[in-house]
Amino acid sequence: MLRRFVHCIILLLACVTLTLLVNQSVSAASKTITIQASRVNVRMGPGLAYDTMTQLKHGATIHIITTKNGWYQVRLASDKIGWVASWLVNNSEVSSAANQKGTMNETIYAREHPDSSSQILGTMTANTPVTIIYQQGAWSQIIFKNTVAWLPSHTITQQNNQQTKTVDPTIKTMTVRSDQAKLRTGPAINHHIIATLKKQTNLTYIATDGDWYKVKTTTGKIGYIANWLVNLNSTTPNNATNLSEATIVLDPGHGGHDSGAISLKKTYEKTFTLATAKAIATRLRSAGARVILTRNKDKYVGLSPRPAIAKRVHADAFISIHFDSSETANTGSGTTTYYYKKKKDLALAKTLNQQLKQLPLNSRGIDFGNFLVLRDNTRPAVLLELGYINSKHDYREIQEKAYQKQVATDVYQGLSHYFKQ
Repeated sequence: MLRRFVHCIILLLACVTLTLLVNQSVSAASKTITIQASRVNVRMGPGLAYDTMTQLKHGATIHIITTKNGWYQVRLASDKIGWVASWLVNNSEVSSAANQKGTMNETIYAREHPDSSSQILGTMTANTPVTIIYQQGAWSQIIFKNTVAWLPSHTITQQNNQQTKTVDPTIKTMTVRSDQAKLRTGPAINHHIIATLKKQTNLTYIATDGDWYKVKTTTGKIGYIANWLVNLNSTTPNNATNLSEATIVLDPGHGGHDSGAISLKKTYEKTFTLATAKAIATRLRSAGARVILTRNKDKYVGLSPRPAIAKRVHADAFISIHFDSSETANTGSGTTTYYYKKKKDLALAKTLNQQLKQLPLNSRGIDFGNFLVLRDNTRPAVLLELGYINSKHDYREIQEKAYQKQVATDVYQGLSHYFKQ
């Protein structure tokens, strides 16, 4: 009897101890942090494959519940539960536009944390392509099975992501938007940091390299800064129009492994969306507009980052470029202008559609389009379907540079009218 009583006491003490340990664990995990980046996505689960449920702005407070694969499970002020990428919480420099591509040069374990003793999540084999989303010390964080994992950086051979440098004559100076902005030796986050800049720091513009600006500080340091970390101080051309004061985001549909629709000639929609967007950009820049492309080469860009770019740069107009395709070849023809919100988008859609009627292809008019790049866009936005790629009649026009230049002229004229209204 005494032995049974002692046994019960021991079990009771064990349960109390376990309860205390669990409570301590939960308390330790419930850490309150403040968002330092300008904007951070909160997702439905711990990975890039999960939908975005909301966005947090700079200064928002969140409570960390637990961590998984480099993601924080957080409780928002609204008591909603979601997931935030840990590398975005205290780093305003990481963006989907900054992802680097690479190839594995050896076979190695992918780990949960940047530590050789961390839990193994799987194996990365030699010659496997990878997407690097963040680097910390000698480790690189990659997209891994719809989530993230860490690899030693020396096991990855990075691709040369060098962009074509351009000079925008309308930009003279710029101002840093937030504290802790990094000035780097090259146009990507894997380059060394030259300086950490404070908010309102003035920089002199030198050139544009993809999503980065080459700049000079007041102390004479020359380096690169991400375009989403600065506000531009543009000059107004002599022949100034409202368009010359505008920021336009052009979105060439598809890209990379997402080829889009395929023509009867086995060519890809992604090729013509990029060529057309570049033609539009050239025409708009010649008029003094500030133009930003969601992609400027054949690379994959997810859907959510596209409207996010427009929001980040406070775009005055967002135009997504596409080419249609019918279920049966040669049964569809013409252009269509899509909008999502009447109050925000319809005026832009009407003005552009009126100009596009001058194209050699028939105009199918304006229509409501429930597309993510329009639905999630906080800025005036339209999606242009500029012909049917699997129509012999339309394809003859689509493939021609003259058609792309005509589209560029019509978009330029449409935007000019839109901003004068």
